[in-house]
Amino acid sequence: MGYNIAGLIIKGETDRASIEDIVGSKISFVEEVDFEDASSGLREDDAIDVLQTESGTLIFTAFGSLYDISNFDGEIIQFIVSDISDTYYFEKYTDGNLDRKCIYSQGEISEDVGTGIIEEGDDLEDVIWKQADQFLQNNFAETMFDLKFKRYNL
Repeated sequence: MGYNIAGLIIKGETDRASIEDIVGSKISFVEEVDFEDASSGLREDDAIDVLQTESGTLIFTAFGSLYDISNFDGEIIQFIVSDISDTYYFEKYTDGNLDRKCIYSQGEISEDVGTGIIEEGDDLEDVIWKQADQFLQNNFAETMFDLKFKRYNL
């Protein structure tokens, strides 16, 4: 299955105000959706889908959306996965310090900062699900299709 998704993974509890600060907008709850709807590229541009646990938060955003996460207090990952165009974006910050950034498009690495997490030849989609497992502590890769996300409008 090919994904066209963008999102954020945050380690630790994240409240509504923190999410609003990251996305730069107030959010209002719309409905609950399953993983298939949350990870679909058919979401409205002004919607985000949020899965929260006591250990972390996964937010699917509009495809192509990038947020300034460089001043986030804690661990945060931002990603874009486009299997269709063979383009991948990954960045991880800890307390405002860039740990890792990798931009890959059609067989070429255009930016590669830091070490670890992603190695050449890794499938970024698998890396994202593993990071979600670690941050959310809910066996995400095994249970993703059973989980409910909260959809919010910006």
